[in-house]
This record gives sequence, structure tokens and C-alpha cells, in this order.
Amino acid sequence: MAFAAVMLLPFSIGGVFGAYLAGGFVAGSETEPLIEWARMAFVYGWIFVVGFGGYRAYAVALRPDNLDGLLTTVSHRAVIGGLVLTELMLWSAFFLTVGSAATVAFAVGAGSLLTIPALLLTLCLLLVTGLPAGFILALGIRNAGVRSQLLSRLRTLFLILLGIGYFALIFTNAFASVLEPIYRVLAPTPIDWFGDLAAMGLGIEASPLRAIGAILFTAVFVATAVASLFRLAEWLWYADGVHITHEAERSADSSAWFGGLSRVLSRPVFSVVAVDWKRARRSPISLSFALYPLIVLAGPIVTAVQTGEIGTSLPLWVLVSGTWVAGSLFALNVVGQEGAALPITLLSEAPERSLVVGHVISGALLIAPVTVVATVTTGLLSPHSVPVVASLGVSALVLSVVSGAIATGIGVGFPRFEAVSISRSSKAIVPSVFAFVIYSVGMLIIVLPVVIAHSGIAGHAIASFVGVERFVVGLSGTVVSVTFACLVGAISMYVAQDRVSEYHLN
Repeated sequence: MAFAAVMLLPFSIGGVFGAYLAGGFVAGSETEPLIEWARMAFVYGWIFVVGFGGYRAYAVALRPDNLDGLLTTVSHRAVIGGLVLTELMLWSAFFLTVGSAATVAFAVGAGSLLTIPALLLTLCLLLVTGLPAGFILALGIRNAGVRSQLLSRLRTLFLILLGIGYFALIFTNAFASVLEPIYRVLAPTPIDWFGDLAAMGLGIEASPLRAIGAILFTAVFVATAVASLFRLAEWLWYADGVHITHEAERSADSSAWFGGLSRVLSRPVFSVVAVDWKRARRSPISLSFALYPLIVLAGPIVTAVQTGEIGTSLPLWVLVSGTWVAGSLFALNVVGQEGAALPITLLSEAPERSLVVGHVISGALLIAPVTVVATVTTGLLSPHSVPVVASLGVSALVLSVVSGAIATGIGVGFPRFEAVSISRSSKAIVPSVFAFVIYSVGMLIIVLPVVIAHSGIAGHAIASFVGVERFVVGLSGTVVSVTFACLVGAISMYVAQDRVSEYHLN
């Protein structure tokens, strides 16, 4: 909370200064469009409170610790009432400090002190109606998930799509296209009247009847919201919920894919690969850390979509991101991710070879083909020549396979054994922060020759300076990176196997 306060401090100061400038603008502008702007601003403000309040309710507030114990000591009405009041207190701490300062600054800029009580009252009414509305929305969604087998099965998919859509909105700056339809729905409702209440005292043709109506609407809305919250909380917390029965899975040995793989790999190595893939399928949230490169890829992909052209840099970003994911997916915490099975694993025959080699193969078989296909496809669609694309494909193949070997030594050196919170209700064992940082820096150094040699600017400059073809420069970068990666990977795997063979449980 202290970190969040420090981060919000410059934005808060900027908001207060912006409110002062807005007050000066209102004082020197015509009155006709100002009331419409005020109404619009408070409708969008209400949407903001409902949206973020609903998100906090769904992700945090509606999942208190020891909920079953609470419901055996107090009623569900007391629990939901306490949760809503807690959120109101948290939001009020911001509204009563920054909101009050911004209100005073706006009133000073506008030259109307009568605006202060009107604006403060409007902010309070906005909060008192918006937060319960967010809780009602979150309770409705959770009730639907509890009672619908289809929604329960697709919940993870919905969350992934929601996260992708959120980042897409950030990078495309398309919030207006999403919020405008919501505004059009809410504009004819009494929520629009908050703008008239806030504008009382400014002399910009605000309607007194609408201002009084906003107060009456708040009273009616709060009474209705309280009854709705009690009922929805009762339906959610006392519901039996749906029960999803999964069909019996075929064993790994019975499938054609696993059968062919078991004939190629030794049984201990094959067992590690099979366990890695089963864990990934049954608990994909434990691999959520591998989504970080998608944030890096979002910018180049959005640029390509907006311009309608794939530049020379997108294949390089795909290669770097795919290589990073292939190594970090399973091999960056070789010992730690065994969890409670670690003692049995260490007592098995030659655990160092099966663990290290198995984790490297499991990540390479999953990610390397995707990385190669994506790199070659984007390369062919870019201005790169075919020989340069072939060089990129070789780099993607070798680096994505060897990256797991590079990660093993780092993961053994900085293991993590305890589970960390991935979300409010789930925990998983993920690689340590030190392993993340060291592995990321190391991979960037290793792939740097490939990136420079295949870059549209740097590669062309080197080719012109030396007097050779672009393909020669790209192939040289591939050879340097691949050689360096293989050398580091061999050393890392040797260190990892040595550490695992000498590992002792205290």
C-alpha cells in the first residue's frame, strides 16, 4: 500500500493541478456545452468506479480468508456488509484526500467557492452508488459461474481472453470504442444527473430538479442495492455449486504420441516429460509467468496490425520471446518444482540425468516448433529475403532447444521450493526472481548477435561496411549465437547435473 501511495503521488499532484486548470477553463468559457461535459464526466466516472470496484470485488473482496468460518459465526448479511463497508473506507481514503484537494483547486480556479460542497457531495454519491453496483456485478458473475457447468469449464479461457483484451486495449488505446456504447446506455438514466448536482454554483445552466433527483436516486439505489447484495451473497455462499466430472484420461503410454516418445527416450526421462506436460494441462495457471514475453510482443504486433505491414523487427521479437519461453517453461526450477515428490525423485536411479534432460526436452518439444513456425512465417511476410529467413529459422530452432539447457544450471543455483500466490485463490511453485533475472539477461546476451546481424538497420550497415551480402552477415550472427548458446548450455547442464547428484535434504 505504501508503494502504491508513492506511485500515485505524482498522478495525484497532477490531478489537483489539472483540476485547477479545468476550473479556470470553466470560468472563461461559454456555458452551453459545459453542462453536457460535466454530465459526461460523471457518467464516465461512475463507470470507472463500477468497473474497478467490481474487479476488486470479484478478485479480492468476495474471497475473504476463512469464509466458511465467518459464515458459522455471523450471518451472510454481516459478512457482505462488512466487505462493502471495507471497500468504501479504502476508496474514501483516496476520495477524501485527493478528491477534496482537487475540488478546492477546481473551485479556486473557477472562482466559485459554492462549488466545493456540491462537488464533494457528488463524489460521495458517486462512490456510494458505484461500489455497490460493482459488487452486484461481481456477485452476478460469480453466481452464474457457480451454477453453470459450461461457465465453470470455460472460466480459465474467459480469464485469458479478458487479460489479452485488456492488454490489447492498453496498447491500441481503444478505450473510447469500448466505453462509448456503455455511456450511451447510461446517459439517459439518473446517473447523468450527477453532473447537474456537481455543477450547482457554477452558473452553467445546471438543472436543480436533476440535482435533487440525483440525491433521491442515490437513496433509492442504495436501498435496492442492499437488498440485492444480501440476496446475491446468500445465493453464492450457500450454493452447492455444480460438479464437473471429467472423463477418465487415457494413460500416457496408451496414446500414439506418448507411445512413440517413450520408445525414443529412456523411461526416467520420458517420465519427467510426461509429468511436466500433465502439470501444464491440469494447472496452466502455474505457467502464467511464461506470458511475460507476450507483453513485449504486443507492441510490435499492434504496430503490424495498425500499419498492415510486417517489418523486419517482428520476426526478431518472435525469435527472442519464443526462445525465452522455451527455456523458462520447465527448466528454470529443476529441483524446486518437484515439490513434495523431491525426496522420492532424489532416491531414484540417476535423478540428475532424468530431471535435467527431461525438463529441457519437455520445454523444447512444446515451444521450439511454435517458435520456428512463427519466426519463419513472419519472416517470409516481412521484407527479409528467403536466405535471411532460413538463417532466422535455424537460429530459432537451435536457440529454443538449447535455451532449456541454459536455464537448468541457473534454476538449480537459485531454486524456489515454496508456493507463491498466483491469484487470490491459487498458489503455485514458480522460478525465483533471481533465476528470472539472470536467465533473462543471459539469453539477451546470447541472442544479441542474431538480432544485430538480422536487423534491418544494423545488419544492412554491417553488410555495406564489410562489402558482403546480407545473408552472410545473418549467417555469421547465427553461427556466433548458436556456438555461444551450445557452449553455455553444455556448461549449465553439467553444473545442474552435478548439483542434483550431490543434493541433500536437511
